Amino acid sequence: MPKTRLHRVYNASTVDTEPKATTDGSYMGTMKHVQKQTAKSEEQLKLKLEEANARLKADKARVSIVRTGDALQLQATLPLKPGDTSRTGKEAKQYKLSLGIPANLNGLKTAIEEANELSKLIARKTFEWDDKYLGKKQDKFDKTFGELLDRYEETYFCNREKNIRSENTFKNYMTVLKRFDRQMLATPENIKEQFDKFPNEKPSMKHRVSITLNSFCAAFGINLKLQYKKPQTKRRSIPSNSDIESKFLDWEKYATGRRNKREEQADNWKVFRWIYGMLATYGCRPEEIIYLPDFKHWLSPNNLKWKVHEDCKTSNREALPLHKEWIELFDLKNPETVTLVDKYINGRCDLRGKSTLIQSISDWFKKVNVGFKPYDLRHAWAIRAHLAGIPTRAAAASMGHTLAVHMQIYQKWFDQQHVEQAFSQAVNKRDELEELKEENTILKDEITRLQSELERAKLILAEHQIQQVLIN
Repeated sequence: MPKTRLHRVYNASTVDTEPKATTDGSYMGTMKHVQKQTAKSEEQLKLKLEEANARLKADKARVSIVRTGDALQLQATLPLKPGDTSRTGKEAKQYKLSLGIPANLNGLKTAIEEANELSKLIARKTFEWDDKYLGKKQDKFDKTFGELLDRYEETYFCNREKNIRSENTFKNYMTVLKRFDRQMLATPENIKEQFDKFPNEKPSMKHRVSITLNSFCAAFGINLKLQYKKPQTKRRSIPSNSDIESKFLDWEKYATGRRNKREEQADNWKVFRWIYGMLATYGCRPEEIIYLPDFKHWLSPNNLKWKVHEDCKTSNREALPLHKEWIELFDLKNPETVTLVDKYINGRCDLRGKSTLIQSISDWFKKVNVGFKPYDLRHAWAIRAHLAGIPTRAAAASMGHTLAVHMQIYQKWFDQQHVEQAFSQAVNKRDELEELKEENTILKDEITRLQSELERAKLILAEHQIQQVLIN
């Protein structure tokens, strides 16, 4: 194996250019993305609703669909409702019927079916004011949780683009929803009762469950909005530069010391050591390294940027190295190693393949006994960037964060040691500045003295030249 510069003394440098800003994966960033998606869905719904009403009119359906708030209603002229009267004395009147249909694209399909059914009743003069049309809502919650769950995938992707990000979110939602009682009626009271009993196995579990159920209920027009405070994140042990560099060597030690090596897996450690080096150097999320990597761009001459694919959590961006020396130090541009990584990933770009790869990264960190988690390298990058004086906006953009989120997330990882280090660096810089000012003053005085001596020398020379002329 070719030795890297980790076996030699080196001096680290920092990023000197500002990366292009991107979206981020924070709560605020996610909400902005959701709002953008919602606006797009609203526009689609408006267009589809106009098309649906145009078709109903062309079919002489005598029923239209109208939107009222978050619901779709049927509008038609019907016989007077029991107990109702008409000012004009007619026996018919225009009504809006509420059937509990949510205002989304999937709900519109239901509304069209109901409009056609109502139109037939009107045409045949067989319409009657039963509980359904009177809006007594006895049948609104006649579906079981399981029946709605079976329809959830169609409903969920009816209003959003289907890609690896949305599929991953849906998969996580389903993992939670499958733990609820399929036989219970999907009423707000039943769902809330089951949520209250849901075990909080991890500090963030019930927070995740509340988000999942809110999405589920909104999809089917169930009037329930759960709130559960997100727990405080536990402090992490952030590895230092020396920790990261020394642990890089441990991968080879592990590889040479292990037993029962299978020939086809003999070089797998090189794949995950390369991923380790990339995570440390670029501060990326694990998925941003292994999901559809552009190795051709990576290996291009003079390139130092890592391209993050657009389907990753915070869309596409170009991440920059904090310590450029680590690219050589960790042998990250070794074509043979990159080929091994490419072969190992082997186009595993579906949701299952990506999840398996990410889990494998964590597993290898444990095998090698690295002592910290893959995400800790990302947090370490953020802290080093701050201590190195990288503009916060530039560091946030390289990591795929907004400025506000970057400050909010990574401020809490600063421990007393980091505070003291930052303070010491600031004081040292101030001391250096004072020294430079003093040196500058001394040099100015020296220049003034030399200029005076030069003027005196010029006068002496001029007097000497005049005397020589007079003598001659």
